[in-house]
Amino acid sequence: MDDNDKKELSSWLQYFLVGGSVFAMHFGGSSMVWPMTWGKESGNQMFLAFLGIFITSLFLVFMGYLSLVKSNRSMLSMARQVSNKFAIILGMMVMLVLGPLFGVPRMSAAAWDAILQVSKFKPANIWPALIFSAVYYLITYWFISEKTGIVDKLGKILLPVLIVSVTVIIIKGIVNPIGPQMAPEYDINPFAYGFKSGYATAEILCALIFGDIIINGLKSKGIGKEYLNKNLKIVCVIGIALLTFTHFGHMLLGSFADSLGDLKYSALYTEVVLKLWGQVGGIIFNIALVFAALTTAVGMSAGSAELLSEISKNKVPYKKSAIFILIVSAIISTTGLTTIVEIIGPLLDIVYPAAIVMVLYYALVPNLDNKPRILSSYRVATFIALTWGIVEGIVTYGHIFNFKVDWLEKFIEKVPGASLNLSWLTIVIISAVITMLLYRNKEEASTN
Repeated sequence: MDDNDKKELSSWLQYFLVGGSVFAMHFGGSSMVWPMTWGKESGNQMFLAFLGIFITSLFLVFMGYLSLVKSNRSMLSMARQVSNKFAIILGMMVMLVLGPLFGVPRMSAAAWDAILQVSKFKPANIWPALIFSAVYYLITYWFISEKTGIVDKLGKILLPVLIVSVTVIIIKGIVNPIGPQMAPEYDINPFAYGFKSGYATAEILCALIFGDIIINGLKSKGIGKEYLNKNLKIVCVIGIALLTFTHFGHMLLGSFADSLGDLKYSALYTEVVLKLWGQVGGIIFNIALVFAALTTAVGMSAGSAELLSEISKNKVPYKKSAIFILIVSAIISTTGLTTIVEIIGPLLDIVYPAAIVMVLYYALVPNLDNKPRILSSYRVATFIALTWGIVEGIVTYGHIFNFKVDWLEKFIEKVPGASLNLSWLTIVIISAVITMLLYRNKEEASTN
């Protein structure tokens, strides 16, 4: 170890700035606007709904970072424990979904939609959207062009704007609620609603690719290799604590918004801040959403570029990977937020189960690589999770593109957990248990 290596950051302000960068990368467009809709739909049961959301949208994110810390591996390295081919397939799918096909273009499309809504601007052609995309992605490239500078730029430039604007909105909404809390809009248990809604954010995937960005940031501040994991854990706790505050605050605001009818997501958020602050609120919201979308686009672009570089064994260097991802993202973003979510969104559901399985095994099982029986069940469970995700993806795309797979859909519906989109979990648990039993029988047979 170099004598100049640090064991920890020099101050709690530095910890807050790096932890704030974790928060900023996750906050994004969806984590900013979805919680208010969850709160509106939950009404006077929002506290119970928040508990469900906390588990699947926040605690699982922490588990994602914990799996990186405990395994001392990257997401791709975890997947290679199944097989090299599996790692390449899963890695490419995650890179494409979080990068150029869905995650990154969704952020810029959401920011553009918000600008149009607040400004009431109605472009006559596609040129304004193209110009916005060009500027947006040039700024994004400036942030991600140097891997070691990303965390500093986020913490010092974008984080303060996010924290101030969001805190102002939340405090104003709590002090002067726009209406009473009403009964939930749904019929299911509020905790189950929250569990299912939080699961849909798929933030755990982001944690798996943001880890390298944060580690590079810690290295740039002189943290020694032996102390990276300890410091990664600290800054991730800070980041997720900030996310918990904003999720809860936005849900509480939304719970008072029953009078706003059927509005959801950015439309609901815009209307709430307009009610609270008038036209000034619209400006605050626009600034906050554009910056939120930019921070997550930065994280997703950098993480996806790093992943593509790792998959190609650096045959496609980081900078070239970043440029490729941003160019494709700029093109995809011009199709509009609705198209992106409807057509590409289901790919997220395909890869998400496998990511959760990887995270839970590595976060909960100490020294997994040295436990052959459990490692064997990990390999089977992760492979089955991705396979089942593909099966459910076929059904989803059958609805989108109108080809019949009724028999497959009926089969999935019969699996326990299907009503919560957790049929994959049932299949994975069964396959993992069977694998461990077979492995034990094999061990017993070999000793006899």
